[in-house]
Amino acid sequence: MKKIFLFLIFICITVCLTACTQESYILFNKHPITEETINSDSNTNIFKPGERIYYLVTTPKTVKTKRLLIQVFKLGDQDRLGYELVWGKQVKVRDEQVYYYTSYIVMNATGAYQMRVYSKDEPTRLLTSSQFYVKN
Repeated sequence: MKKIFLFLIFICITVCLTACTQESYILFNKHPITEETINSDSNTNIFKPGERIYYLVTTPKTVKTKRLLIQVFKLGDQDRLGYELVWGKQVKVRDEQVYYYTSYIVMNATGAYQMRVYSKDEPTRLLTSSQFYVKN
């Protein structure tokens, strides 16, 4: 009887603490992101210097302030550890693009990069991040 009671309490706690969470994503592509290219083979996170890096940021819910902060950090290499901010932009989400934002950037230096996105609704909480690489 005691085992059944503990099992039922465990199930109740598990159900209460488990939530269906929607996540935000960043998708990189070599071509402008459209309905045709969103599931194509051109989706990659490896690019050449000077090449346009198209990206798509999805949001699980609408951003009330309609503003996102997008930052790109260059990750350290063997000579230098850590990271440095190399690009940042505050963007306004359009009314017709309530759940996503798309644009492009160009990186000329080779290395590993990380894109981070913050919502101006909660500026201290990271919305999403993703890595990409620029190689010769």
